[in-house]
Amino acid sequence: MRRGILAHKDLTEKEQRELLYVEQKKFFASTDDYLDSNLNEPYWLREKKIAEIVAEALEHRDGKQYELHGYTIMPNHVHMMMSPLPGAPVLHKVMQDMKKFTGLHCNRQLGRDGQFWEDESYDHVVRQNGEFYRILNYILRNPVKARFVKEWQQWPFTFVKTDLL
Repeated sequence: MRRGILAHKDLTEKEQRELLYVEQKKFFASTDDYLDSNLNEPYWLREKKIAEIVAEALEHRDGKQYELHGYTIMPNHVHMMMSPLPGAPVLHKVMQDMKKFTGLHCNRQLGRDGQFWEDESYDHVVRQNGEFYRILNYILRNPVKARFVKEWQQWPFTFVKTDLL
């Protein structure tokens, strides 16, 4: 098993996958909590122009490389939910290209150079139907959880496809 979870002889393969899934959810939650509470991170994305560059890049690829379901741009990280389209590059390549493009343009806007994004992204594949809306709700409510706003609709850099509301 991955991520330090040892295979248990007494568990079926399905049970081991479920155990891994639970551990991945815990890891995601702890990572997100850290991002929301970390005061030492750069907060470039709280600047309107920087967040606009990222939002435009996310929306530009909608219908070309993926179907964009929703996103929230937080002051120091981004949550995005999408479904890759047939024939699109692999997710790693899509994210790499988007980070390169947005990093370059955000750095120009900030008058700086150097690394803008972390090298790695935390990707989570949604496999269960009921999980889709739970995760989308999580993404939309992230600014509320971080106590930036009382209602997710008040956060200026949150987007969701209207047919999902």
